[in-house]
Amino acid sequence: MEKPDKSNQNCCFYSSTIFLVNSIMAFYFDYYLYSLFFFMLVITSLVVHYNNNIYTNIIDKISILFIVFYGGWLFYKKCLLPIDIKRVGLMITIVSSFLITIYLYLFGYINRQYCFCSDINLANQYHSLLHMISSIGHNLIIFM
Repeated sequence: MEKPDKSNQNCCFYSSTIFLVNSIMAFYFDYYLYSLFFFMLVITSLVVHYNNNIYTNIIDKISILFIVFYGGWLFYKKCLLPIDIKRVGLMITIVSSFLITIYLYLFGYINRQYCFCSDINLANQYHSLLHMISSIGHNLIIFM
């Protein structure tokens, strides 16, 4: 694996801060637990992207699982509400963002592409893209 270019080395560190927006929006819309989970994710992501080791990685994955399960549960609950065209559009966009995130991460892991590319700079850029897409998807769950 090649060494990262200093200009791109911390793009994942900086892109992790996008989850502060999710934390603030969740708090604003009275989803206090969701807000707390996103705040925890910001902290763990900053730590893992500053000092990546097995322990920080596991803690970060736990934070991610809290977000995924709570966001999935909230999405399910909101899907039970009366349906209108706006809600259907949001549902499609949210599911699409989830599938894109899974594709970039799992398919990339299996095939050593995207977030797991041998070019660390490119891998970091894809990982930053993953941060952006998942942030948008979870903000849409909050707005739904």
